Amino acid sequence: MTAFFATLKRELQHLRQDKGDLFLSVGMMPLLCLLIWWVFSAGQPDSLPVAVVDHDQSSTSRQVLRMIEATPGIALQRNFANNTVAVDALRKRTVYAVLIIPIDFEKDVLSGTPAPLVLQLNSQYSTYSSTIERNLTGAALTAGVGIGLTRLQMQGISAEAGIAMAMPISVNATPLFNEGPNYEVFLAATLIPALFHVLAMILVVSAIGRELRDGTAAIWRSTAANSLSLALTAKILPYFIMLNLYAGLFVLFFQQLVPASYTGNGLSLWLTMLLMNSAAMAIAMLIVAATRNFRMGLSLAGFYSAPAFAYSGQAFPLVAMPEMAQYWASILPLTHWLQIYNQLWMAGAPVTAVLKPIAIIMTMLLLSGTIAYWLLNRFAFNAQSWGAR
Repeated sequence: MTAFFATLKRELQHLRQDKGDLFLSVGMMPLLCLLIWWVFSAGQPDSLPVAVVDHDQSSTSRQVLRMIEATPGIALQRNFANNTVAVDALRKRTVYAVLIIPIDFEKDVLSGTPAPLVLQLNSQYSTYSSTIERNLTGAALTAGVGIGLTRLQMQGISAEAGIAMAMPISVNATPLFNEGPNYEVFLAATLIPALFHVLAMILVVSAIGRELRDGTAAIWRSTAANSLSLALTAKILPYFIMLNLYAGLFVLFFQQLVPASYTGNGLSLWLTMLLMNSAAMAIAMLIVAATRNFRMGLSLAGFYSAPAFAYSGQAFPLVAMPEMAQYWASILPLTHWLQIYNQLWMAGAPVTAVLKPIAIIMTMLLLSGTIAYWLLNRFAFNAQSWGAR
């Protein structure tokens, strides 16, 4: 135990002396987490500008526009004289869609003739487009049903029968998880663990790699009574504690922030985050043990972990990716942890439902840790491996 505490004290002394590593370990993480949360704290896109070109200028067109403008996701911009000016604004991104109400719109509506609204979307921005289309479609459908119902009532048909005639087929969609949807839950609460995934690797590669870079690996090991397992445990422990402390605060924060979105057990999720962070650290050990080069190790760790969220299947369906991308996703701990997040915490599934991703992450941890230990023990403490920057 004396050797363990001596090695731990040595690592803590380094952090006190190196303000850059101290900030990376302690200060950067909460700042980045707060930044990510702040970006998505609105929950849903709101007041997205939509250009309106009303060729009809009728009471019916104005009624429809009032209903559309009442939706929170859309802010109508009415100062457009023609389609050309509106589309030019769409190209300049001063608006994200153009709504065109054709001539004779009121006449067609009142006569029962189909009267479609024309919506031109900038599909380069899929979130903008889908939000605008969803809000506008809902408002237009409500307005259309209301107008149709009024016309049927004027013919002596009751309100109940009129609704059945106006909407003979309907879809009763019931969102079960992440109602809204809430982007604070969908993106902020998943990007922050992705950040933990990245920092876990960078911290471990940096901590071990600098011993090889500076040629101090022998001193590090001798401080730990020549026990590699003791040396690794004492070196990684401060980063492991700090990272998982922040992970626990993350779970508590989001559990209180949007309690209706999380039906699962927060403690269970935190334990799986601890497992994910451990696997990321083990993979980082493997990278630095295989390269025995500080700069190359950091580069590979960044290449492996930084784009992990894009391949995880959270933003784009994993099943729709090419096979090579799916294979790459399968070797990332974050991919399997996000399955646990979606099933265990959001959907309230029992732990037995996520045993497979838990087993995969645990396998990554044990396999990477074992190989890394062997490589470090076999090669890292030879003088030939020192000094590579």
